[in-house]
Amino acid sequence: MLVLVAVVLIILLVAAVFSVDVAYMHMIRAELRTATDAAARAGSETLARTQDPAAARAAALALAEANQVAGNGLSLSPQDIVLGSLQRGNGGRFAFVPNQAPLTAVRVTGRRENGAIDGAVPLFFGRIFSASEFQPIQDATASANVRDVALVLDVSGSMRRASGARTRLSALQNAVNVFINEVELSSPSTLLSLTIYSTQPTKVVDLTNNYQTIRNRVRSFNAAGFTAIGDALVVGSDSLVRDARNRPFAAKTVIVMTDGNHNTGPSPTTTVQTAVARGQQVHTITFSSGANQQLMRQVASATGGGIHIHADDAADLAEAFRAIARSLSVVLVE
Repeated sequence: MLVLVAVVLIILLVAAVFSVDVAYMHMIRAELRTATDAAARAGSETLARTQDPAAARAAALALAEANQVAGNGLSLSPQDIVLGSLQRGNGGRFAFVPNQAPLTAVRVTGRRENGAIDGAVPLFFGRIFSASEFQPIQDATASANVRDVALVLDVSGSMRRASGARTRLSALQNAVNVFINEVELSSPSTLLSLTIYSTQPTKVVDLTNNYQTIRNRVRSFNAAGFTAIGDALVVGSDSLVRDARNRPFAAKTVIVMTDGNHNTGPSPTTTVQTAVARGQQVHTITFSSGANQQLMRQVASATGGGIHIHADDAADLAEAFRAIARSLSVVLVE
């Protein structure tokens, strides 16, 4: 019995020693994850707010240092902080692309390994098992919502027609209010411009974060004329690069709404190449049975990842604008 008890005690002691280091390693991983997540979020938020890569890196460094890993603030080297963008892949997943414009994402790599500033993490009893150090590495990527959006809205003569108990124009005015309400809630850093079109496009509001200005102008819409979708798309695209408040590191999105068929000026399948060349994304919304869904679906798909939504009635139109607003808004972390 004494021999058996001695053997069992040794086994229990080894298990206890092993569990202490295992628990410690789990704690270090959690601390490292917290530190890298915080640093990536701080960097992306600063990049969104200041549009300054140096300030974003400084914010990430400071937040990493403020979070302890194994009893010390996490020290990052310059190569541990990489700026880039997110690219949508198959299945809707996003991949980080380093050093690709527009700079909207920050990846932070936290290291506690030999060769890192803070070095490896020493274990308490690991040397008994020929493992005296723990060398964890953790990546975190954050992409704050930094987006300039051009609304390009159809006010041609067909918008005077009825849509249920209201006109199509009235339905559009309500849908734009729904869109702006959603943007205010989910992505208030977004800047909006407003272009309307019939026979000719008209730039109504330059990029702004004063959403009430957009609301006020939308209430004054009148419907008349033909449908020059192609020309209007270019005016919306131009606003994202030429307006005084355009941001160089903001993702650029054009949202084109129409209730009919393009019937004057260059085709939007041609002019959308301007947006493609500028790296802009185009979402399209068609409204009513008279809208050319196939044409606008082609326009959206030309920019890669563009969304096309068709709305049969006023309720569908409001929901289409809400869905696109929500697609603009999220902060992504991997």
